[in-house]
Amino acid sequence: MNRPVSMSLHEQVRTTLLSEIERGAFSDDRLPPEPELCQRFGVSRITVRRAVADLEELGVVTRRQGLGTFISPRFTPVASMSVGGFADSLTGKGAISRTMILAEEQPADEETARALRIEVNAPTFRLVRTFLLDGVPLSMDDSRYSLARFPGFSEKVTPQSSTYQILRDDYGVIFHSVERRIGVSFTTEESAGWLKRPEHDALVLIEKVATDRTGDVIHVSRVETVPSRIELKMVALEDEAD
Repeated sequence: MNRPVSMSLHEQVRTTLLSEIERGAFSDDRLPPEPELCQRFGVSRITVRRAVADLEELGVVTRRQGLGTFISPRFTPVASMSVGGFADSLTGKGAISRTMILAEEQPADEETARALRIEVNAPTFRLVRTFLLDGVPLSMDDSRYSLARFPGFSEKVTPQSSTYQILRDDYGVIFHSVERRIGVSFTTEESAGWLKRPEHDALVLIEKVATDRTGDVIHVSRVETVPSRIELKMVALEDEAD
């Protein structure tokens, strides 16, 4: 169980079991008995029971007295995220919606200032949104913008508006390139609630830096997706900037 050291034992067991369940590792649709799990993970019955209780609370398993712990219908990818061009797009068989979690003006800390190439304490706008399919959270986008460059931008953004369209139409921005780095992150206490996942659960992380033709940064974003709910597709567009 190679997990963050801050995770408790029952969280490590829960996260490992959840990952295995989601990739179909248990062919008979039930978890091994408690003694087998205790031996496998080298933990006590109490730890295993807490881990399984978490999975039951998430709706992943159902415990049946005297019969064992059964796996609920497996989660499978319900949507696709096309990664390429400037705005990553989500598609799925259902209604895609956006929820604005956080929209506030903030002075730039050192990390944000460095990413946006602005001065520390310069005004910025932080926008956090979750993307859902029929009410099920798929991903979370945490973006930062310079208000010195885009004054009044925070007042133009609504839960369903396209930030790219606002930047193009109201500020004349011409997107030129987007640099992406793909890695792994873990849910925090805050993001776990937003994405309806357990805390310290693994996510696919896409860090983005969008720039214009002069090389100036337009915005920076952290997109975190639930791997069991989304499949990523890499796409190449010939010249979206035009």
